[in-house]
Amino acid sequence: MNSYDVWIRAELEIDYSKSLDKLAKTLQLRHKEQKQKREQWPLFSSYACWSQLVNQTKSLSKDHAVLSEIYSVHLVARLQTVIEDVQRIYKRCREICYETHEEILRVLQELHTTTKTYHSYQTECKAAETKLRTAESQRLKLQQSIPKDKLERSKKYRLTEKEVLKRKNKYTDARLKALKAKNEYQLCLEASNTTIHKYFVEDLSDLIDCMDLGFCSMVSRAILMHVTADQGRCRAVQQNAEGLSHTIQSMDSRADKQKFLEQHSAAFMIPKRIEFQGPQGEDPIEPELQKALHQEMEQRLQLLGVRLNNLRAESEEIWKTLETAEKNLLEHLSTKDFDTSGQFGDGAFVQAKPIETGTTKLKADKQEIEDFYLSKIREYILGTSRIARLDAKAELIRNALEKDTAISCGPVVKSSIPKRKRIGRMNPSGQPKLFGGSLEEYLEATAEEIPLIMRSCIRVINLYGLHHQGIFRVSGSQVEISNFREGFERGEDPLADTTDASDINSVAGVLKLYLRELREPLFPIIYFEQFISLAKLESKREIVMGVKNFLQRLPRSVLIVLRYLFAFLNHLSEYADENMMDAYNLAICFGPTLMPAPEDKDQVQYQNQINEIIKNMIQYHEELFPKDLGGIQYEKYISDIDIDVGDSPTDQVTEDPDSEVYPSEDECDCEYCSHSTEKFYSIPNSEESLIDL
Repeated sequence: MNSYDVWIRAELEIDYSKSLDKLAKTLQLRHKEQKQKREQWPLFSSYACWSQLVNQTKSLSKDHAVLSEIYSVHLVARLQTVIEDVQRIYKRCREICYETHEEILRVLQELHTTTKTYHSYQTECKAAETKLRTAESQRLKLQQSIPKDKLERSKKYRLTEKEVLKRKNKYTDARLKALKAKNEYQLCLEASNTTIHKYFVEDLSDLIDCMDLGFCSMVSRAILMHVTADQGRCRAVQQNAEGLSHTIQSMDSRADKQKFLEQHSAAFMIPKRIEFQGPQGEDPIEPELQKALHQEMEQRLQLLGVRLNNLRAESEEIWKTLETAEKNLLEHLSTKDFDTSGQFGDGAFVQAKPIETGTTKLKADKQEIEDFYLSKIREYILGTSRIARLDAKAELIRNALEKDTAISCGPVVKSSIPKRKRIGRMNPSGQPKLFGGSLEEYLEATAEEIPLIMRSCIRVINLYGLHHQGIFRVSGSQVEISNFREGFERGEDPLADTTDASDINSVAGVLKLYLRELREPLFPIIYFEQFISLAKLESKREIVMGVKNFLQRLPRSVLIVLRYLFAFLNHLSEYADENMMDAYNLAICFGPTLMPAPEDKDQVQYQNQINEIIKNMIQYHEELFPKDLGGIQYEKYISDIDIDVGDSPTDQVTEDPDSEVYPSEDECDCEYCSHSTEKFYSIPNSEESLIDL
C-alpha cells in the first residue's frame, strides 16, 4: 500500500487526469526496480488490490473533474489516516511485545537462579553424605578393634557415636534442602517452558491479530471510494470495478498472517523444550522426607488452585471488557461512508462540504477507544501468561501427587482448560469461509463438531467407495468437484441424494481439496519440527506414546476431526486388497495435505518422513486419541441393508496430479525401506517426574 499511497499523493495531485497511462508504467517500473524490497508483497491479500488498481489504470484514458477531486483531496487524507492508525497501533503492540520479552527474561532468570541453587544444594548434600560415610567407617573400625564388653566404656567410641549422629543430622538437613531445591527447579523449568510455548503459540499470534485489527476495514473504506466513483462515472468500467470490489472482500488479515508465518517458518517455529539438567533416573527418597515433601506439595497445590481461580476470574472480566472495546473500535473502523456514486450522472448532486474522514471529536473518541483496547490487550496477554505458568506448575505437582503410592491421599481434582479466546473474532465478516478458511473458526461459528463436507463425503465413500480401486489417487471430474464445492460453500449438501459410485472419485477429490485449501493445515506448521521428530520411532509403543504426546498440543475441536478422519482412513485401508489403498498409499495422498513441509526444507526427504508418520497414525489410530475426548466418532457400518454400488468408473482412469504414485509399503524393496528408516530421527522423551514419590 505504500506504492499506492505514493501514487495517490505524488502523481494524482499533479496531473492525474492526463497521466494515467504514464503513471501505470511508472508504478510497474518502480515495482520492478524495488523487487527485492517488495519480494513479500504478493503474500498479502492487500497486494491484490494494488495490483488490480495498476491494471485498471492502464485502461483509463479520460478523467472527470469530480473523480480527480475525489482522488486528490479525499483519498489522500484517508490513506494518510490509515498509515497513522497502523503506525500508532504497531508502536503500542511493539511495546507490549517488549514487555512480554522482559517477562520471559525474568522467568528465565528465575530459572537460572533456581538451577544454581539446586546444584549448590546438591553439592552440599553429596559433601555431607561423604562426611557421614567417613564417620560411620571410623565407628565400624572401633567396633572391630575394641572388645564388646569395653565398647560402651570407650571414650573414643562415644565421641565417634556423637560425630556420626551429628553428621547424620547435617546430611538429613542437606538432603531435604536439595530435594526442595530440586522441586523448585523443576517447577520453574515447567513454568519457563510453558511461558515460551505460550509466547510462540498464542501471544505472537494475538499481537499480530491486534496489529491487523481493522486494517482491512480501513483500507477497504479508502479503496471503495475509488470503486464507487468508477461505477458512477462510467458504466464501461463496471466489470473492472466489480472485480476490485471482490478483491477487497477477499482481503483476509488472518490468511495474511498465516502466509507470513509460513514464509518465515524458521523464525516462528516453536523452540525445543528446555530439558531438566540433573541426574536422570529414579532418586529414592527417605520415608520421613517423602512425607514432608508430600505435605508441602499438597499445600502448594491448594494455594496454586486458589490463585488460579482468582486469576481466571480476573482474566474473564478483562476479556469481557476487551470484547466490548473491540466491538466499539470495529464500529468506528468499519463506518460505511465511502459511497460517492451520487455525484455522477443526470441526477448528480454537488456536495456542499468536502467529504471528511471524521470530525475531531470522532477521531478523539476512536483514539480513546484504541488506547483502552490496547491496554486491555496488554493486561489479557500478561494475565493469561501468568495463568499458563501457574497452571503448568499445578499440573506438574498434581501428576507427582497422583504417582505417590507410599502415602495415601484423597482424589486430586484436575483443572479444566478453558477454551482459548481469539483476538479479532468479532470482526463482522459474516459466515466464515469453508474452502480456504480456518477449521476452528468454522466449527465455532457453525457449532458443528465435524464439518458437513467431511461427514457427507465420508458417508458416501463408506457406502459406495470402500471397494473402489484407486480411491483418493484417481482424480475425478473437475466440473463435478467445482459443483460440489459451490454447493458445500453455500451450506448445502450436494451429496445427500447420491445412491451409487458413479461420482466417487469426484467425492474423494472434493474432500482432499477441502483439506488441502484449509488456511491452517490440521497439523499447524509451527509444530513441524516436533512432528517430524516422530519419524524415527520404530516400536508400536514408542509411536503411540510419541503421537499421543504430540496430539495433546492441538485444540479439542481439531482432535475430534482428526480422530474422525483417521478412523475412516483406517477403515478404508482394511479393503486394500480390493481398492489398492493401504495405509502407506493413503499416507502419500494425505501427507502433503495434513502437514506440508516448509518451503525452506528438503521437500523430498521431509515429505517421505511425513508420509511414514501419517501411515503409522492410520494404523494405530485407536490408541492415539484420549478416551474422554467425546464428540462424534466415525461409524464403520452406516447401514445394515445391501446397497447396489452401481458401476464404478474404472475405464480410462487418470491419476490425481496432487498424489504421486508409490508402491505400497509391502511392495517396497527392503533395502529402500531400511535406508529410509535410517534417515528418520526421533524426539527424546522429555517428561521428568517432579518428585520420586
